[in-house]
Amino acid sequence: MMTIGDKVKAIRKQHQLSQIAFADTIGISQGRLSEIEQGKTKPSADTLHELRKKFNVDLNWLFDEKN
Repeated sequence: MMTIGDKVKAIRKQHQLSQIAFADTIGISQGRLSEIEQGKTKPSADTLHELRKKFNVDLNWLFDEKN
C-alpha cells in the first residue's frame, strides 16, 4: 500500500528530479516536499493542482491508498 507521500516521491523519481528541482516546479520548499514524502503532512490544494497540471497526476490515484 502506497501513501500519498510515497506516490509523490515516485512521481519525482520517475521524472529524475531532485527534491529541490521538483519542489521548485510545484511551487513549494524542499523542506515541505520532504515532509510530504515522509508522510508528516499532506499536500495543500494548491500543491495538488500543480502536481496535476505539471505532471498530469490523476488525483483519484493519488488519494487511493489501495494502489
